[in-house]
Amino acid sequence: MSIKIPDKAKDDLIKKWISGATYTELAKFLHQHYGVDVHRTTVMRWVTKEIPINLTDPSDIELDSLEDRYNLDSKLAKYRAEALSYRRMYNVALQKTLRKDNFIDAIYDAAIPLQSFKPIKPTRPTGKRKGESTQTVVAPLTDTHIGEDVDYQQMAGLNSYSFEIFNRRLSGWAEQVLNLVELRRASVPIDDLIVPMLGDMISGDIHDELIKTNQDNVMGQMSRGANLIAQALMYLAPHFKTITVPCVVGNHGRMTRKPPMKDKYMDWDYMLYQWVASFCSNQKNIKFQINTSYMNIFQVYDKNVLIMHGDSASGGGSISTITRVITNLRNVLQFRKGLEPEIAAANTHVKEPNLLPTTFDSLMMGHFHRVDEIDIGTGHAIICGCMKGGDEFALQRLAVITKPQQIVTYWHPKYGYIGKETIYLNVFDNVSSRFQDVLPEVWANKIETS
Repeated sequence: MSIKIPDKAKDDLIKKWISGATYTELAKFLHQHYGVDVHRTTVMRWVTKEIPINLTDPSDIELDSLEDRYNLDSKLAKYRAEALSYRRMYNVALQKTLRKDNFIDAIYDAAIPLQSFKPIKPTRPTGKRKGESTQTVVAPLTDTHIGEDVDYQQMAGLNSYSFEIFNRRLSGWAEQVLNLVELRRASVPIDDLIVPMLGDMISGDIHDELIKTNQDNVMGQMSRGANLIAQALMYLAPHFKTITVPCVVGNHGRMTRKPPMKDKYMDWDYMLYQWVASFCSNQKNIKFQINTSYMNIFQVYDKNVLIMHGDSASGGGSISTITRVITNLRNVLQFRKGLEPEIAAANTHVKEPNLLPTTFDSLMMGHFHRVDEIDIGTGHAIICGCMKGGDEFALQRLAVITKPQQIVTYWHPKYGYIGKETIYLNVFDNVSSRFQDVLPEVWANKIETS
């Protein structure tokens, strides 16, 4: 089909196209002024075909041939098309700027009535709020690695660790726990403290290089560590009605090279807990929960919190691993409900069976030497940090470093777990400890000869 564009309209179309009119606008122009109805694509085809030979007046330019004329007209068409493109880009940018300016002006206009508005000043609470329920603080102590030597120079100045630094960090930890509690007590009463001990309390001798570099043998690590930890608990004891200490063993305290499945509790962590309990036996408000399972469950109000060291969580401390562990443990504990009558009947010789609850709400673990929190929907999984901090293995093998840290968590009788704070312990490395690293002479003699 031939393109029917009136000759008298062609000049007008060319002028409007050069000035930036769209093909749709050109089609409307033909309809309104010339009574010609054509589609925008028809106009586009005509413009594409006709403009290169109509952009210039032949009488104005002397050309040797029609070919030269055509080439010149084509160049002019190209340049005008580029100019038009830039003009359109400018117009779009201008419109955006105008819209932005108009939006900002509208915001300022809307804010004018607010200038005379005076907000109501809320009353500040003073002292304890009336009717506020008592809260409980849970401050885990984990991965202390007592006795390990972390060399400052080998760590490129990133960390160091020793008996002396452990003592200082432990003292700083106890003081900071109490400071945080006292700050919170300005608004809510806090009567009870729970200090879960999550294992890897001593460096142990599970690796040859630890045997060579540890500052003391395992008996020295355990006895000196137990003495200092007991002092920390007794320092805190006068400030609370009760202190509960649930315990689980780790992997660094094991007495075998390979991790055992049977009698896992028979390790140096377990002995340390027993000694700490013995040291604190005269402090009547300190209660220990030491069982023979690799996991333990303590209660905060109506919430059950399962604790484990974390070395049994194969696959690392990823979200997927932690979620899988939680699901599996819940299934295992629930499974016991249907077996209890038979198991109880077959074990009547066990006078005091240490049975864990068949459900739990939250999980606490150590082992991964970092602080982390995972929302599991029906509770929280919390990785509780490491008092030792980064070491040569983490730096060289994993190229990672973590600050020595422990957490303090807060629990509400109605809402359960409501938040945590982190205590960074390296700030106490040059601060004198209030605890004495001194054992009774008879013990010291036995340890030296062991």
